[in-house]
Amino acid sequence: MLRNYLFLFLLPFVLSLGFYHWKITYPFFQGNPDYSKWTIYLQPTFITIGLITLGSLLGLLIIRSSILRGGYFLKRKKKEMLASYLKSNDITFRTKKKTDNGVKDVLKFPKVYYRPTKEYDEFTFEIGNKFQDRFMQIGKELENMYLADLIHISREMGFITYRFLIDNIQARLNFEDLKAETDRIELMKGATWVYRDMPHMLITGGTGGGKTYFIYSLIATLGKIGRVHIADPKKSDLSHLESFSAFKGLVVSETADIFTMLEEAVELMDKRYLMMIQHENFRIGKDYTYYDMKPEFFIIDEFAALMSTLETRGDYTEIKLMQLLTPLVLKARQAGIFVIIATQRAGTDVLKSSIRDNLSCKVSLGRLSPMGYDMTFGEDNKNKMFVNKEGVKGRGYIDIGAGVPLEFYAPFVSKDLDFMTYFKDFPEIPFTDVSQIEYSNQSKEEIEEVVNQEFIQKEQDLKVKRKNEIRKEMALEKEKTREQISSNAGLSFRDQMIQNANIIS
Repeated sequence: MLRNYLFLFLLPFVLSLGFYHWKITYPFFQGNPDYSKWTIYLQPTFITIGLITLGSLLGLLIIRSSILRGGYFLKRKKKEMLASYLKSNDITFRTKKKTDNGVKDVLKFPKVYYRPTKEYDEFTFEIGNKFQDRFMQIGKELENMYLADLIHISREMGFITYRFLIDNIQARLNFEDLKAETDRIELMKGATWVYRDMPHMLITGGTGGGKTYFIYSLIATLGKIGRVHIADPKKSDLSHLESFSAFKGLVVSETADIFTMLEEAVELMDKRYLMMIQHENFRIGKDYTYYDMKPEFFIIDEFAALMSTLETRGDYTEIKLMQLLTPLVLKARQAGIFVIIATQRAGTDVLKSSIRDNLSCKVSLGRLSPMGYDMTFGEDNKNKMFVNKEGVKGRGYIDIGAGVPLEFYAPFVSKDLDFMTYFKDFPEIPFTDVSQIEYSNQSKEEIEEVVNQEFIQKEQDLKVKRKNEIRKEMALEKEKTREQISSNAGLSFRDQMIQNANIIS
């Protein structure tokens, strides 16, 4: 128990008190002072209370600091929590033991192992006993208890292991450290969005959650490797970028202008495909990177606000909007065009599931309701424990395309950074010029011969394949880390687990 360590921290102070009373208090009272004077008791009393209080506070401070830093006492606390959970849920073996005072009940825990690393915690349970069914379902309960993300379950004969990703704030990047390549951007250590493989992004989050700063960070980083088009139907923060030279002609707010932007996006996609088809080294299946083309990003902020401006009839209807978005999310990946949609809520009344499901990377920031998380990350994760943490702006969850949401911290932006000043001096944005490409009915037919229903189906199959590959890569990376740690210790994983991680015997 942690309180036992508190007594240990008190021990030097108790010994100091004993030495003090032996050397000073005892000789003083041996001199037969006037015991009726209460003042003679003040000094030893204050020194005793003071040292005990000081020792207690110092012990509590050390334990608390260790817990906050993820140190030794946090690991001890987790062990105590697990032991308490097993005992309170009667997951123990009971035996009878004869003593001099009669028969005594003895509780013994089943074999359970806890193994912490810098990145994650692992809990291994022995199965094949009467608690097997409980241990096969315990992952969800541990996720709730430790407020951690269950990221992997592994089985070997006689054991089941649950791996949890611990607090990810240590993996947070500073805004200045963000870098993008022609096919990917690292958003947090261990969370890289490879948009070339898993295209398009959904961002959800309410006011004050850090969504706007995250979008600013995306614009600032992606804008260095490709053109960024911005739609801000609420005419709020992002609309101000229009006044800066780097974003001239790339920022729109009016509904009519947003529709025009999306029409131009579809035309741009077609022209880029034409450029690829007409290339002397054209090869079916190769994407924009093969032809050395710069990526293009289309960001629509406050999507719900855009939906509220649509007409039931006329030029700007929901049907027309979906007709423009659908080809982009289904076909634009190989052409290097990527859609990023941000909204406070992602219900089907705001964003059709046919669009939402094709936004591969999903990010939530700030507080969301349980339904909000379901709408963001899908039905496959409805049993996951999502936690709203107070006081941390830019904190949420991210699914980089594997279908596994992880705790996420958006890039940290210093209070001293003024984005308006930053974007005022933003350099010219690079892009691939396709203005010379002739766009006619004949060229459209040329595109349709390549970019057809079979093409769309292959794109969907490729995303599913890549999703499974990302899951395997995540598992292999964690396994590699685990084996490396064990190898450094000169032990097999099971030997190390049993020798160093046995928490309950």
